[in-house]
This record gives sequence, C-alpha cells and structure tokens, in this order.
Amino acid sequence: MADGSGSSDRRTVVNARRVILVNSNRMRPPVAPLALDYIGGRLSGAGLEVRVVDLSFTDDPAVWLSEVLGDPEPLAVGITFRNTDDCFWPSGAWFVPRLAQVVDQIRSVTRAPIILGGCGFTLLPVPIMNHCGVDLAVVGDGEDALLELVRCLGTGTNYRNVPGVAYRDGEGGIRVNPPRYAPSLDLPTDRSLIDNAAYFRTGGMGNIETKRGCSARCIYCADPLVKGRRSRGRPARQVVDEIASLLHRGIDVLHFCDSEFNIPPEHAAAVCGEIIARGLGDRLRWYTYASVEPFGEELASAMRRAGCVGINFGVDSGCDRMLAALGRSYRRDAIRRAVETCRRAGITVMLDLLLGGPGEDRDSVAETIEFVKSVNPDRAGAALGVRVYPGTRLAEIVAGQGRLRDNPNLRGCTEQNNDFLRPVFFIDHRLGEDPAGFTADRIGDDERFFMPARPQPPGCSPIGDDASNYNYNDNTVLERAIAAGYRGAFWDILRQVAGRRLA
Repeated sequence: MADGSGSSDRRTVVNARRVILVNSNRMRPPVAPLALDYIGGRLSGAGLEVRVVDLSFTDDPAVWLSEVLGDPEPLAVGITFRNTDDCFWPSGAWFVPRLAQVVDQIRSVTRAPIILGGCGFTLLPVPIMNHCGVDLAVVGDGEDALLELVRCLGTGTNYRNVPGVAYRDGEGGIRVNPPRYAPSLDLPTDRSLIDNAAYFRTGGMGNIETKRGCSARCIYCADPLVKGRRSRGRPARQVVDEIASLLHRGIDVLHFCDSEFNIPPEHAAAVCGEIIARGLGDRLRWYTYASVEPFGEELASAMRRAGCVGINFGVDSGCDRMLAALGRSYRRDAIRRAVETCRRAGITVMLDLLLGGPGEDRDSVAETIEFVKSVNPDRAGAALGVRVYPGTRLAEIVAGQGRLRDNPNLRGCTEQNNDFLRPVFFIDHRLGEDPAGFTADRIGDDERFFMPARPQPPGCSPIGDDASNYNYNDNTVLERAIAAGYRGAFWDILRQVAGRRLA
C-alpha cells in the first residue's frame, strides 16, 4: 500500500492511536457530517484518539490541514465524501475534483494512509479512488469497517479480508470487499465530536438517522446501493437518547435522514412512541422523508405528537404510467390520501417531483402538474433530469440505448463517462429542446411550486437569487434566511421566506 509522498526528511514518528477524520463537504448552507460523529464515536469508544478536521468552516483548508497533521504522524486519515455532485441538472456541479485537491493537500503534509469513505464515495469507489490516487477506502457503513481497518494498520496485520474495505491489489487493480450489514443498527449517541451547535446556527437544523437501508425498487435511486436493500432500524431508546443529547446542546430542530422514515411503519411508530413517552415532543420540531404508502392516520398523529412538523414525500410523478415506469409501488390515489392525512394531522407537506425519466412526455408532465395542483401540497418541487448512477436499473436502460454521446435522452457529460463519474442526467427526448420552459408554462404563476431551472452558458448562474431556487448548493437565499433566524428543512425555509426581503 502506498502511504503518501511526504518530503524525504519528514519525521516518521507515528501516534498509533491517533486518527484524523476530515469532512470534505463545503456546500453552503452547511450540512453537519453526521457520519463523522457516528464513526468517530465508534473509534473513540474503542480507545482511539480521534480528531475531526471540518473543512466546512475554513477559508483555507491547506493551512488548517497542515496545522493538524503535524508530527507525530497519525495512524490514518479518513475523509468522508458525501456528494459526488449537486444532483441538479441545470448546474451539474461536480465535487470529485475538489476531493482530489483535499487528498493532495493532506498528502503534502503527512505520510499517513488516506482512507476514503462516505455515501458519495460508495456509489463510485473504483473511479473515485483512481481519480484521487488513493489506495485505501471503506464502502457502506463506516463504523465497524473503519475501526477494523485502522486496527489492522496499527498492528501491521492483513486488512484485505475486512468487509467493506477497498484496496489496490498490487497489480494496478482495485478490489472492493462487499460491506457487512448487521440485522439492526447500533450507533453512538453522544454527538460531541463535531460542532453541531455551529451547524445549527449556520445550517438551520440538526440531523439524525433512525435507520439505514431501503427495500424500494425505484429504477434511479442509489440509496439501496449505498445503505443496503433491507431496512436496518436502531433501537428506539437509542434514537431518543441521541435526540436528548442534541436538545441538551440547544439543537431543537432536526431532520431525520432516513431514506423513508415510515418504512417499516412499526419502527417509525416505536421511535415516535419513545419520543412521546419521554416528554420530548413539545420541545422538538422535526422533518423527514417518507413514503406515501404505508401512511395512515394513526402514524401521522403519532408523528405530529412526537414533534414532526413537515414531511417531504418524494413522489416523483402524478401520472400512474410514470409511477410504474419509475418503479414506484403506489399510484397517485395514495399521494392524495397522504396529503389529506397530513392536513388532518397538522403536518406541512412537500411533494418532490422528478420529471424526465424514461417514458416521460409532455402529456405526462402536464398530467402531473395538474394533479399536484389539485392535491394542494404546501410546496412542490418540479425537478427536471434524473441523475444516472451505476448499478441502478436506469443505468442498465441507458447502457441498452447505445453510446452516451449519441443518446438523445441524456444531458450533461456524455463523453468518456461510461462509469457515470461525472454528472449525466436522463431527460426523455419527447419533452423537446426546452423541457424546463414547457414545465414552467404548465405551472404558470402557481406559487406553491419550486420552478424548474434552465441551464445557462458557462459563467452564468443557472438559478435565480430568490426563494424559487430549488438547488440547495450555494443557496444564498437559504443562508440569509438561516442567518436571520429561520430553522427547518431547506424546502420549508424557502417556503416561509417566499416574497420576503432578507438583508
């Protein structure tokens, strides 16, 4: 294993217990690196000395890294990589080159092994390792895999059979061991390694996981690839212990980061019941993602009593034909019922649309927009363009349509990008040359919608500087609103500030 390329006269004293964890995500508003709290907590609990370097709060990452990574050398440096890109067709912002820069900055000041990980990395481990020139990584859950890998590094023992470890095989290739998923999820609850209070001040909400994994069969979704195809819940008491820890730090607005909070519904009910039993529902406001099915009156009522104030239903479409094409198990009647159920429970509703998938045409888009208007959510997002990720059914569909550069359904980088490392989006050609314009015309002046954005020439912003900006990457309206005291899910903050002037 190559261990970096520090200068030849660098001291080689190694602190065999010290591990540095680096947050490479610098999107604004900032999102707390939840994984580092969990992973760092697991390493600390095993007796290792852990230091987090959070590049989200520095203007000069190279200087900060140089100060932290001095002698003695750490045993290892782990980097979390949360997003490969902003998953937004009009901008197509790509973050892998920024990660490579961070790797180079670390390598310039330490010989310690560099270990990549995180959700974004797990999607594309081999191309990202090659792009960044890194020899070691962890895919999937990082808590146990990184601990076992670091122990092997500290003792000089073989790590090549550790589940979830990716490594160079000495012949130029990269081997990726499948991750090992326990039947249930056991995570630390202390949340003390990162500055969660600073993220609450500048990012507008805290975050927590109650489970990982998703059994849904959506043709485009990467969550099952990253977190497993089976839901793995945490004990409800453990989840609420963590909520209490965050409340103790003054963080009383949270986002539950599960793929779908209500799948399985019995776990969601257990978490809500524990929050209510411990009297925390009145002290807390939280948001979550959820599926419109199964979702009934009893669960909605329990969620509201437990402090839930907003749900983002990623419904994708309001056309039954397209719901089937996208691999959704429900149809639009279930969407209507879920919105009505939330109304009765007093929960704010966001419907997230994902337009342009295989089979989409102008009739299906028009049907979807009219349906959403009739359902009357508090907010609806009309996102255009389905990001193509390797390992998904959508990637198989695209592969069956011939060369990327000749595919009329693709937007983004279609040259020398067969691994989909750089952003490429599926927008069915039947929507025409200006799908955003057509969709916007159908929406009209309906203020409930986040409008689809049009791509702009290089150097121009593809999005407006107002509350209709549906891209959360470098969103100045969100940053100003959070600085003014707004808290909550980003979509709900934008809903609340629409039409208001913010200094």
